[in-house]
Amino acid sequence: ASATLVAEDVPAVLAAAAKLGGVFQAEYRVTDSGVFVSAAPAAAEGTPMDGVPAARIPMDGPSTARVVSFLTCAPNGVQTMSADIAGLVQTSLNLGILETEADSVTASFCLRSSVESEKEMMVRRLEHLSALCGGTARVWGDYPAWAYRPQSPLRDLVTQVYREQYGSEPRIEAIHAGLECGLFAGKLPDLDCVSLGPDLTEIHTTRERMHIASVGRVWNMVTEVLRRMK
Repeated sequence: ASATLVAEDVPAVLAAAAKLGGVFQAEYRVTDSGVFVSAAPAAAEGTPMDGVPAARIPMDGPSTARVVSFLTCAPNGVQTMSADIAGLVQTSLNLGILETEADSVTASFCLRSSVESEKEMMVRRLEHLSALCGGTARVWGDYPAWAYRPQSPLRDLVTQVYREQYGSEPRIEAIHAGLECGLFAGKLPDLDCVSLGPDLTEIHTTRERMHIASVGRVWNMVTEVLRRMK
């Protein structure tokens, strides 16, 4: 990421950047060892009267303060962990895109949660924080939460059929991601559902592949589950 700051004391800014870089390197020495902060003097861009595009002109003091306040106070990262499954993230969000236009700054968050009420709570926090900083917030691409069910007859049945057909115990996992089951569960609150499928590799890339042999195995398992559900 890059940014342009207006400052009278250039040495002080360079020293602050170096200090901040050291702080980040200490904080993220394991998770992101390549993180760094650098700063260098640059010529002032001027004003619209000089023919400089408005998007390249630094914000005024009050606008800068509002943006800094929002970025400092905005929730980001893991918010809560699941109480049902050890090590599973329950609610999180991340500031994935930050754009500066001629007269606005737009922060785009990706918010996920397996608990609908927690997801709504995070949306409200962002809405209120945006309003306090003189901005607005909107939601798009909403994805329903799919909460973990401690008691799931369907999951038990799938486990039984898998054990009989494969001769081993299935690995049952809950992941912190959006799945189609969430869309169905959002329309049918009492729905008992599981997500399963054939072996896929390098998904969401141009090299995504489906292993044909696994399709037959999944077919056999699904048809047997459906037969026993009659």
